[in-house]
Amino acid sequence: MIQVKFLGTSASEWAAVLKRCPHDCYHLPGWMRAAEFGDSGKARGLYATDGEQELLMPIIRRHVDAEGWDAVSPYGYGGPVVSDDVSRGFVEAAMRAIVERLRETGCISWFIRLHPLLNAHWRSAMGEVVEQGMTVSVDLTKSADAHWRETRRGHRHDIVKALEAGVTVRVDHDGSALPTFVRLYNQTMRRVDAAPSYCFDERYYRVLMAETGANLRLFLAEEAGQVIGATLFSVAWDAGIMQAHLFGMDHHYLHRQPSKIITHIARSWGRERGLKRLHLGGGVGGSSADSLFNFKKGFSSDTHVFRTQRVIIDPQRYVALCGGDKSVLADMKGFFPAYRRRAGTAGDGSVGDDLAEVEACRR
Repeated sequence: MIQVKFLGTSASEWAAVLKRCPHDCYHLPGWMRAAEFGDSGKARGLYATDGEQELLMPIIRRHVDAEGWDAVSPYGYGGPVVSDDVSRGFVEAAMRAIVERLRETGCISWFIRLHPLLNAHWRSAMGEVVEQGMTVSVDLTKSADAHWRETRRGHRHDIVKALEAGVTVRVDHDGSALPTFVRLYNQTMRRVDAAPSYCFDERYYRVLMAETGANLRLFLAEEAGQVIGATLFSVAWDAGIMQAHLFGMDHHYLHRQPSKIITHIARSWGRERGLKRLHLGGGVGGSSADSLFNFKKGFSSDTHVFRTQRVIIDPQRYVALCGGDKSVLADMKGFFPAYRRRAGTAGDGSVGDDLAEVEACRR
């Protein structure tokens, strides 16, 4: 029989599951506590077990109205954590039990971002699983020469040019450069007129560094002592996965393209420490046909499918929140949940490039 529990981030069971199951930084209780400020909700873990097999789903519980709430994975790839050799039968039974528990507690919908590496073989008949596009990763078990050969000629040219100009990259080990990084990130968000959801208050950074500092590395690109770009990487040491999380740059140094040299140096850093993958993510909204995805493909040809799973927990409430339009129940491949859609803002024709830069900053 499947047992389902809601876990708080301080629950000993949460930490115990992560010791037994492959996971990434997005699944850490500390990461989830920071995500409360980034995703505007309350962090919880949905835990299901039959006594032998187990499944953990980190969620952010978001307020909808006085009558209900919805669930979403933390920004990034916080999909399901499962025990080794988990059976398809257990997954289906566990998902059904979780959905029933969510329904009982007033949940309306559930949006799951599946991890392209850890959830590559995830299958579930619950709701609808949608292929969003492809992501790119670098195989860090390859040699430095192999990495350089796989780097696109244009990227190699820009990296060499930056190095010849005196650009260097270092890792901030004591957190002293965090205020500089936050300033550059916020400046970049303002410059591209990013939506408020891409900006964080000071509490997000403070909690993230305090709770998961051992799993974070801040890479700084500098020229003549000036920080011109910075990337915050997450490092899941046990899984061997390194991922770019947030990026910011000084607009006066766009011609140096600091994201390229930072990626190049971070790739070497991960390789030298025995990590397995540097996951660069995908294009804007999961697209495999935009400039951001093309930029990442310049470092590696290794790609992975990025999928999301959408589950309508309470169809009646869902339809009501969508203005009574029952057609939303038949097509869940668009914006989900549909009732959270916001009208777009008219631009000057450069919206696509701006969004690509925003996504590059918050991979």
